[in-house]
Amino acid sequence: MMRQTPEMVDKEIEVLTAQLSVLQRREDDFARVVQDMVRLQNSVRVEREALSSKITELESQKQPVNWLPSELLIEIFLIRAEDESTGLAVGLPYNPAPVLISHVCRKWRELALTTWRLWSFISYRTPQWKARPLFVFLERSGNSLITFNFIASPVRPYSDQDLSALKEEECTTTERIIDVLKSRSHRIRSFTFECGFAKSMEEVLKAISQPYRGLHKLESLDLALSTLDPTFLGTRPFTSDALSAERPTDETSVLKHLRLQQLPLTIVPSYLVRTIRTLELSYPPKQSQMTRRQYLALKMSHLLELLRQAPQLHELSMIGVAPVWDVVTKVPTDGQLSQNAINLKVVSSPELPDLKRLEWKFAHHKDVFPFMLLIMLPELERWDLLIAQCPTKRYDVTQFRGNHIHDQDSFIRAEPLSNVLTLHALKELNVSCQNEDTLGSSLRQFIFPSLTKLDITFMGKHLRKEPGLPSLSRLESIFRDPRLPLLAHLTISNFEIMPGHGRTMLGYMPGLLSLTLGACTGVNVVLDALAEAYGTRVAKAPGVYPRSCGVRVCPRLEELVLWSCTDFDFKMLWSTIYTRSVAIDEGGEPDKDVFEAEVVASAVLGRKIRPLKKTRNTRANLPQQHGDTGPHAASGSSRSTLIPIEEALHPSRITCLHLEDCPQISEHEALSLERWGTVVMYR
Repeated sequence: MMRQTPEMVDKEIEVLTAQLSVLQRREDDFARVVQDMVRLQNSVRVEREALSSKITELESQKQPVNWLPSELLIEIFLIRAEDESTGLAVGLPYNPAPVLISHVCRKWRELALTTWRLWSFISYRTPQWKARPLFVFLERSGNSLITFNFIASPVRPYSDQDLSALKEEECTTTERIIDVLKSRSHRIRSFTFECGFAKSMEEVLKAISQPYRGLHKLESLDLALSTLDPTFLGTRPFTSDALSAERPTDETSVLKHLRLQQLPLTIVPSYLVRTIRTLELSYPPKQSQMTRRQYLALKMSHLLELLRQAPQLHELSMIGVAPVWDVVTKVPTDGQLSQNAINLKVVSSPELPDLKRLEWKFAHHKDVFPFMLLIMLPELERWDLLIAQCPTKRYDVTQFRGNHIHDQDSFIRAEPLSNVLTLHALKELNVSCQNEDTLGSSLRQFIFPSLTKLDITFMGKHLRKEPGLPSLSRLESIFRDPRLPLLAHLTISNFEIMPGHGRTMLGYMPGLLSLTLGACTGVNVVLDALAEAYGTRVAKAPGVYPRSCGVRVCPRLEELVLWSCTDFDFKMLWSTIYTRSVAIDEGGEPDKDVFEAEVVASAVLGRKIRPLKKTRNTRANLPQQHGDTGPHAASGSSRSTLIPIEEALHPSRITCLHLEDCPQISEHEALSLERWGTVVMYR
């Protein structure tokens, strides 16, 4: 083979270089084409995703929930996160509502994660310690105020060993939770702590009792023991006999709501109590009646001290409060006290000038009057009272009630209390009883001069074991002064109204506007009293029947509600509506001459009625009628229940009639009453 010369090699290299340049240009062209294709592909993908997103958005518009703006959705999320009544959080160390909301869709997740307040509702409902959910919620809540709920209700143990293990587990979880919240105490707005053992409550009490914790944002405090008959053996914070007076020097409390369940009243420091507006005390009845020294009894002296430290209180709710009467307002004149009353405390009556509402459930009937007499409530407007069933046997000293010198059940042999208490500002009274005999004994010593709404309900079992409902006592047996001239709304439920009581009862209520009877018997007695006419109009022409006119009771009645009442007939109901309707002549217009007062009164009484002359000293007597405004002022003669003759002869039409669950009245019969101008609601 002949060797190539350098010139030949250079020439061949030149040819190959030219070919390489051509291939490089072609490769660059292909690269540009690929880049353009990728760019086109990306643009197509972006356009496709945009169209798909638009289609998804249009599809979502079919659902009405997606019509709501984000601001409104956030408010709905907050309401759902705050409500724990569904029971989904039971046994979980976190609030499931924000978690579920964040897993619905991308939009909701973005809203949930960017809303700090949604994660500020922290719930911990297990005695087991799990740190991660608690720290996640605290981190996502940002700087928003915290609402913390700890509810650990342990299951019933099978042995003492299991009980000790549950107690140790709950105490450990409590300590760790308090340690985590210490650095965030300035953000706590609401704190609810419900545990099963008093030992677990010690760390909580230490935290709220130390002023440097910085609870200046705390508005609601709820402390509860869920176990019935809790033992306080070995718990030091529960042995105090007075409220702690320790108070921060540079911070003031903003606490508005306080609730204590089965806890001594002395555990809360006084600086927190001074600003509360609502107070709830709950003490469910014990399972056993045995007296045990490690169980603390609620003392009246502690209750008075707590109320004395809360001058801004607006609402007071007491459930099962049956205090031990360890106080007296004064020493008896003879200086003799019973052997059980040696260590009684002489106290003065606290005043709650802003209290508007009082709710007392399961009250002992002998505690009602002494308690109300002991506390001054000048502005009380509403009183809800549930009188508990009296025990047949008395096991311990906590069941002896009141301060009655001649009462064999009273262990306090002090001076007798005053006989009458007048609640001048009370407008609404709702009374429920479990024993028909305790209704009168609880209210007999009260006077209600300004009462406008009265609700009387029976909620127990008939003690006399007779068929039917217990009979409602006469108002003279229930109230000291049965005259209720300002009463506008009356409700009676689950009682039997005896013959003759209807007219007597309604005669004390001349201004009644609304009457409700629920699940009562003897309704015909009431309807008969409402249908009783004042007199009879004289017939104008032969062949025209005389018509009754006017009423004797409740001339202003406009609304009648009957539900679950089965012992009245349509004839009596029709008579009531007809008597109180406006007479219609043949032309369809009201006959103005039918109810002229002078004509009717002359027909009834046989003489012409003339108005009385006004006395000259009417104005001079006014200050004397209202001079005695003290709490023990008796009712004066100014509380007249006489009905003016103009009202008796011109009664108001019953404009609204409610009939519910009254099968003896058909719908056709009920609607036929509308011809007299009454709106009938039949269910």
